[in-house]
Amino acid sequence: MCIAVHQACRSWGLHRKLLFPFLFLLFIACEEDKVKQPVHVGPVPGKIEIFNSCGISGAASDAKDILRGYGFDVLEARTDPQWSNYEETIIAIRNPHWQGNSALKSVLNTKNFIVLQDAQSGIVDATIFLGRDYMKVLRQK
Repeated sequence: MCIAVHQACRSWGLHRKLLFPFLFLLFIACEEDKVKQPVHVGPVPGKIEIFNSCGISGAASDAKDILRGYGFDVLEARTDPQWSNYEETIIAIRNPHWQGNSALKSVLNTKNFIVLQDAQSGIVDATIFLGRDYMKVLRQK
């Protein structure tokens, strides 16, 4: 976008003395899209459950497929009618000593991680409650 503006300024005949301050201010204001680095995870020990908490049909299934593609063991992915109005995705780490915690954080584009310190060891190490933002949160390969 910024290059197109520079070319437009040249075609408008703006003088060089005016062009550079204008471009300087423009480049300060321009926010270029950050290039996301590909994430490679591999087989990750531990188990994850996913709840569709946004009410969007197929969200849990989509998330399951994406996370399995990264090597996570998704034990269950289902819709729970009690959890159908989350705007943001929330991840509850049920096992604070789980080795896959950092791998999951590298794959999910969110800061909504809650580590449950007093959680009893159960069947799963993490629970993902998908919000309406789930497609932004899940990094696809």
